[in-house]
Order: sequence, then structure tokens, then C-alpha cells
Amino acid sequence: MPEPDKRELIALFEYARPRVIQSMELRHCPHSGFYNAVDEQCIFCHQGMECIWMNRNDSLVALEEKSVEELKQQLLIAVDFVDANLTPHHLSRRKCECDNCTWLRKVEETLAKF
Repeated sequence: MPEPDKRELIALFEYARPRVIQSMELRHCPHSGFYNAVDEQCIFCHQGMECIWMNRNDSLVALEEKSVEELKQQLLIAVDFVDANLTPHHLSRRKCECDNCTWLRKVEETLAKF
């Protein structure tokens, strides 16, 4: 089996990154969204997982250097995030054509190839 093309996985991050950032409230963050694992404010912050994800996957991180498995894992976290933020009318998202549902289907199709 040929090595999967990581570029397909990396391209999917372009939708997830702004979705995560837009959902975050950074006005009162003492670290401007840069997670600090030793700061109690970060440890107990309700946005901790979003900060951790962004710090591992933002545009400053060389995703090309990550393994396919790590990229897949980080995409699954992004899928959980986007899915959790859908409104109830997306319960039948197989028929929904909004950006979120379209992206979720694209990730599902892409991960199935890997």
C-alpha cells in the first residue's frame, strides 16, 4: 500500500483552525491563547483544550513534520470540536450542506482513505 499523501490531511486543518480560534474568547487570556502548562489559569480554563489544540496545530506549526497518525489524531479532535458546536438542526447532517457539515463529511472521507 502506498504511503498516504499528508497534504490531503494538512489541507483539512485550514477549515478547522479558524473555527477553533473564532470560538475562543481571548480578551481576558493572560497568554493571548498560548497555552502554558504550568499556569493554574490555563490548567483550569474552560478553553484549555482549544488552546492546546491551537498551539499544536496553528499556522506557525510545521504540520508537514508530523506523522500521518498524529495528523489523523489532531483532525479527530477538530472533528469533535466542530461536531460539538453544531446546533440541533444538524442532527441529519448527511443532508445538510452547511460549511461545517460539508467539512465533517470531507474529513470522514479523507480519513477513510488512510
